[in-house]
Amino acid sequence: MIKNIVVADDERSSALLLVRSLEKDGYKVWTAGNGVEALKIILSERIDLLITDVVMPEMDGVDLYMELKNRPSTSNLPVIIVTDKEVFKESFSSLGVELYSPKPFNMEDLKDKIRKIESYVLAKRVFHKVVVIGPNEDVLDKMRKQLEQVNCIVVPVSKVIEIGMRCFLTNPQVIIMDIHTQDYASTKEIVRSLRVYEFFKHANILVYSSNPPEEMMSAPLMHSFQQVIKDCLQAGANKYIGRFDSATFLEQVEEFGIK
Repeated sequence: MIKNIVVADDERSSALLLVRSLEKDGYKVWTAGNGVEALKIILSERIDLLITDVVMPEMDGVDLYMELKNRPSTSNLPVIIVTDKEVFKESFSSLGVELYSPKPFNMEDLKDKIRKIESYVLAKRVFHKVVVIGPNEDVLDKMRKQLEQVNCIVVPVSKVIEIGMRCFLTNPQVIIMDIHTQDYASTKEIVRSLRVYEFFKHANILVYSSNPPEEMMSAPLMHSFQQVIKDCLQAGANKYIGRFDSATFLEQVEEFGIK
């Protein structure tokens, strides 16, 4: 569902009229006076739709659209272009834009387009099943909350003895595992044991660290840390995604279809 919308328009009165109407329908709306402001909001918030004018200062609608499509994290963001000029429609059509709204706004026409986008998004939505593993339950909970925001079904596992059972029951597309597990087995051994089964041969297994940043480690600890990562990758992990950071976590996993 579309919940969060950015309206980019340098005509404040026009933008406020649109915002009031959208907010009455339950949408949360951000406003931007140009493409630079709109891009900043989109990169810092979980935005579902951009409604943008074409002619704006600093960064116009064309440059804003191209900037979004060139970024993996925003390339699939739905965009409605606000214009009545055929030359702009032709330019955007060549870029793949299909949805336009006239200016001044026809609210019913615009809402019809939003409903059309919602139907398309629901039809295309993929619910990834993800198992997150590690001894730090606070980190697992933060991962779970972020992954659920992008429509993932998430199963946290903090005990090594439960990993096999939870993975078999979930049949996850992605397994995200701390390189420092506890209890009965190392992460390397767990990865290797999962890869034995045909069930998990095509799952993406990602490893991360919840320990302090690498730059805080002594040379011997750093060498041991790098060896653990190497061992996990040789055992069958797809990638080491780095130390867990809630600000960048979703960016770290988006190349595996989670976004």
